[in-house]
Amino acid sequence: MKKPKLTVKQKKFADEYIKTGNATQSAISAGYSKNTAQQTGSENLLKPVIKQYIDAKMQKIEDNKIMGAQEALEQLSKIARGEPFIKMINLDENNKPKPDLVVPKPADMLNAIKEILKRYPLSELDKAQIKKAQAEAIKAEAEAQVAKAQAQQLHTVTDKVRDKMDQLSTEDLRKLAKLTGDDNA
Repeated sequence: MKKPKLTVKQKKFADEYIKTGNATQSAISAGYSKNTAQQTGSENLLKPVIKQYIDAKMQKIEDNKIMGAQEALEQLSKIARGEPFIKMINLDENNKPKPDLVVPKPADMLNAIKEILKRYPLSELDKAQIKKAQAEAIKAEAEAQVAKAQAQQLHTVTDKVRDKMDQLSTEDLRKLAKLTGDDNA
């Protein structure tokens, strides 16, 4: 079944109504009689085909006000690239618009890059490389902790040996030196 179409007058009425919000004035502007404009305007707003047209146009207007995903990604890309953007428009001394440009900071650029990457799935190879790098980082951290523990243990043993050596007499040190093969003692 075909969808009913608006007549030229109905379309003009609907377009005027979208601009003004006044059904009577829109009916007059569309060419309806001034005497019946109020009634015609009210009736037109109740007709499904006109109501659907008005609703669709209003939705499109609203959709244009809200940033879509594509526009958001474009803005994030500009920030990630460090491109200056207009923060606000001020007036100069001659009352002419003067844009106030802002250059994104490195932290803003990094955050924008992270936000962009969240939206794009990585390939399996990229994911595998990331997992490998994470595993290597965990392994390196564990090895560093083991080395630190060994160094602390060695330091503790060295301190104990030094304490014991300090307790030995000169004669005991000479005997120890002879046992280790140091004949100069």
